[in-house]
Amino acid sequence: MRVPDLSLAVRNVFRRPGFALVAIALLALGAGANAAVFSVVRGVLLRPLPYPAPERLVAIWPGESISNQEIAYWRDHTRSFEEIAAQAPGWMMGLVAEGGEPIKVTAARVSDNLFKTLGATAALGRTVEPGDSVPGRHRVVVLSDGLWRSRFAADPNVIGRSVQLDQDTLTVIGVMPGAFEILEPGTDLWAPLAWEPGASSFRTTFSQGIARLKPGVTVEAATLELQRVTPDLRRQLSRATDWGQTVRAASLQETITGDVRPALLILLGAVGLILMLAAVNLGTLVLGRSIDRIGEMAVRTALGASRARLVRQVIVEQAVLAVLGALAGIGVAQLALPGLIALIPAEMPRVGQIALDWTVLVSVLAASIGVAVVVALVPALLAARTNVQSLLRQSRVTDTPSRRRALGALVAVQIGLAVVLGIGSLLMLRSLWNLQQVHPGFEPAQVLSFRLQTTAKYRGLSTGLPYLEQMSARVAALPGVSHVGLIGHPPMSGYSWTVPVSREDQPAPAGTEPPQVGWRFIEGEYFAAMGIPVRYGRTFTLTDGLTAPRVAIVNETLARQYFGDPSQAVGRRLVQHGGGSDRLEPLEIVAVVGDVRHRGLDQAVIPEMFRPLRQTFMFPMAMVARTAGPPEQLAAAVRQAAFDIDPVVPVAELQPYSTMIADTLGRPRLLGFLLTVFAAAGLSLGLVGVYGVVAYRVRQREREIGIRLALGAAPSSVARGVVRQGISHALAGVALGLPAAYFLSRVMATLVFGVTATDPLTFAALPALVIVVTAAACYLPARRAAHIDPVVALKQD
Repeated sequence: MRVPDLSLAVRNVFRRPGFALVAIALLALGAGANAAVFSVVRGVLLRPLPYPAPERLVAIWPGESISNQEIAYWRDHTRSFEEIAAQAPGWMMGLVAEGGEPIKVTAARVSDNLFKTLGATAALGRTVEPGDSVPGRHRVVVLSDGLWRSRFAADPNVIGRSVQLDQDTLTVIGVMPGAFEILEPGTDLWAPLAWEPGASSFRTTFSQGIARLKPGVTVEAATLELQRVTPDLRRQLSRATDWGQTVRAASLQETITGDVRPALLILLGAVGLILMLAAVNLGTLVLGRSIDRIGEMAVRTALGASRARLVRQVIVEQAVLAVLGALAGIGVAQLALPGLIALIPAEMPRVGQIALDWTVLVSVLAASIGVAVVVALVPALLAARTNVQSLLRQSRVTDTPSRRRALGALVAVQIGLAVVLGIGSLLMLRSLWNLQQVHPGFEPAQVLSFRLQTTAKYRGLSTGLPYLEQMSARVAALPGVSHVGLIGHPPMSGYSWTVPVSREDQPAPAGTEPPQVGWRFIEGEYFAAMGIPVRYGRTFTLTDGLTAPRVAIVNETLARQYFGDPSQAVGRRLVQHGGGSDRLEPLEIVAVVGDVRHRGLDQAVIPEMFRPLRQTFMFPMAMVARTAGPPEQLAAAVRQAAFDIDPVVPVAELQPYSTMIADTLGRPRLLGFLLTVFAAAGLSLGLVGVYGVVAYRVRQREREIGIRLALGAAPSSVARGVVRQGISHALAGVALGLPAAYFLSRVMATLVFGVTATDPLTFAALPALVIVVTAAACYLPARRAAHIDPVVALKQD
């Protein structure tokens, strides 16, 4: 590119500053939205895991919890893996640093080779290493960057300090980098996992398997080997004959991002449509301006300008616009990205990897230049015509069929793209509305929920139950509290345990495991506090203790699946299968309660069973209290009550239950909000395009319209003609957009709730809205056309 070409291009661009600013704004909108969302998609989905050879990292049987006994067996009997490690996530514990207040933390127990398997290194100190699980060396802990900063004030001398984790003294040996996470975000620390075959945790099903493939071994080959050795594992470890039927290896990165991938790709597609809309809108502006510049091109051709020079000049002008638009778009992205990250739900993985890096910036610049080149093609080809007479004739003609068709096609494409965005947005908004109308099975209003992170001091029935009873009594005595109850994992908390259960009179076939049912333990007035109806029978009482017959309460779904008629379930007996197939616990059903959506508003109800805390003492516990007034008003009193009883026990997740439910809607709310913003922007761009083309056509046809009015045409008839012209463009756009929306909406099938992805009402309502607002956008040009003065119009050359 020569300097004179660039200098002339800059002068031509800013000769009409209004056009330049609008063009740059359009590119900035499209490029900025793409840069912000692509930063999220790249950080979460595309950026490789920050470990050596990340493509060789796999999860073993993702989505399934397994015991360390099985992981050890695979270690010893497979050849596909360089290392196989284990992680037991989600341990909620109480942490007390030197001289600090107790807090609740989420810990992960890890095998001593996990960090070696990943190839992960600490930012400070060291990680858990082989040998740290040996008794005597296992009292060490690695902190997350977030916990180090929030609890230890980013003290670089934290290595070697002692902390109390559930009253067990551990030594801090390392701090991980800021973006480090394994399979689940939000882990605060990592400690060694007991690996002795005699330890109960060795045989307990709570671990996730993570492995590194040997060089040259594929995921498919590793899966085949796991499936080959698993039958022998079943025999040697006395597993059920149907255990491990679906065992497989899967890419660790895909396992981490699997459930968020569809939503992020839809957002990326949506901002891609925004960029296309901006490009088409810009193309409309450029085409209109190029028509106005035909005379200029004719004169330059007559003065000897070559075809290549004219083409180069037009492309350079668009490149100037592209670079300026891209730079403005990067500024938009820098402003928008922090807000976008703040909207991302906490459970979204790899948020720490999101950044506006060079890959994103180069992609934005390339996309903007690509858009500019495509937009420049029509005027460049027009400029390349060497027939001077033809160009001069065109410069005197204000309106031609080819120009009308070109402008109409561009407007139709804009409306079509807006239709696609609008239908996607409307589907998500309807889905979010449907989710909010789902009854969770309990009454969350005026319920306060918090977790008592009891330490090791209270982990036994003899000490833990008195503490919980004392705390319950203190909370029940607070003003306005009517009912207080306890549960291990409350609804919507993200935690759910299951246990195999069969009917006593219909045991599972030999060699097979009974169906898994939800397993929860409660105490006090839990059902009354939560507003869960008791359909039949009685709730637990103080007499349902260790020496009493084992009892259970089941939900209606379990009663219906196991006994047909829920009213006939009370008095019947189940068998709970414990840690091994040889441990069976008969249970008498004493009540049937209403179904609760424990796992989420969008998840189906599963068979569930409740056990009395006095017979199955577990930890930690959450307390729920029904209040007469706003629950948050009791927060300070609850914290004070807990501190008075034992200042070492932290109170965590203290919030109204309605807040907890709202948090579970974070992902659909984010997707619905962003799609709505994009759809509103797309529809606005489309309507601006309609308005611009219709107004341009009215301006070009002023002489013709003046003649028609002078010959007696009614102003209302002229106005209706202008509106019809705009609506015809909208109808063409709807015809283009509906098939595309139908195809793309099928990708959303897994994200919508209570509405089909091809919902007829949505596909009818959005086009109707487009037609109505298009007619409104044509009002001003139509009004202007109807008020043209024939005398003034006829005087125009």
